[in-house]
Amino acid sequence: MDKAAFYSQMPDGTRIYYEKSGIGAPLFLLHGNGDSGGYFSYQVPLFEQYFTVYVIDSRAHGKSSNAQPYLDFPLMANDLVELMAQEGLAQVTLLGFSDGANLAMVFSILHPEKVRSLILNSGNTYVSGIKWWSNLWTRLQYGWYMLLSLFFPKYKQSVQRIQLMMRDIGVSESQLRQMTFPVLIIVGRKDFVTVRHSKYLARTIPHASFVQMTGETHFYAKQNPESFNQQVLQFLKKLVEVRT
Repeated sequence: MDKAAFYSQMPDGTRIYYEKSGIGAPLFLLHGNGDSGGYFSYQVPLFEQYFTVYVIDSRAHGKSSNAQPYLDFPLMANDLVELMAQEGLAQVTLLGFSDGANLAMVFSILHPEKVRSLILNSGNTYVSGIKWWSNLWTRLQYGWYMLLSLFFPKYKQSVQRIQLMMRDIGVSESQLRQMTFPVLIIVGRKDFVTVRHSKYLARTIPHASFVQMTGETHFYAKQNPESFNQQVLQFLKKLVEVRT
């Protein structure tokens, strides 16, 4: 299908890049830390047959800018609100991967009335939900980019992005219990996110479904897209049937 590219202008001057294709109910695809919407290149051709797909580069990622001297999930969630207003959207389904899943959760807590359903692939509310060796690697990256940023200002944005992975996202257990919409949680057995933490999310969110893929890693959607896409589409098709 034809794909159109846009920039959405935020009130602070930040420009958010996104691509739009397909027909049907809106589906936002939210990528992981340090990546871009291109991560979902294996998902869009299928999903756009059933939904209007919005592939968004988060603030300070990909082709999107950041006019603020900091970066956090509430700020990024507000970008989605602005984008929805400009597109005339009342409710959306969000599919988030890694930090994109974390952004989806923060957005859902701040703006529950705007959420139709959630797919959370490898999300975590607490830093402790990530395996220790992955947290160690994040801290090593942070130190390296902090050093580089002292000499090359362009690396300051890399520091801002990495900091997102070094703190809890600010969503409590009681807030998770307030999610009243359908949620699908997907995690690979070999993921950076612990299965224990993913099960905590599934147990705490009232209407959550849980899928654990035994042989899959953090990058399940990219490494085994056919399987991942079917898991997501099976979940979403059930919702479409119920709602129509």
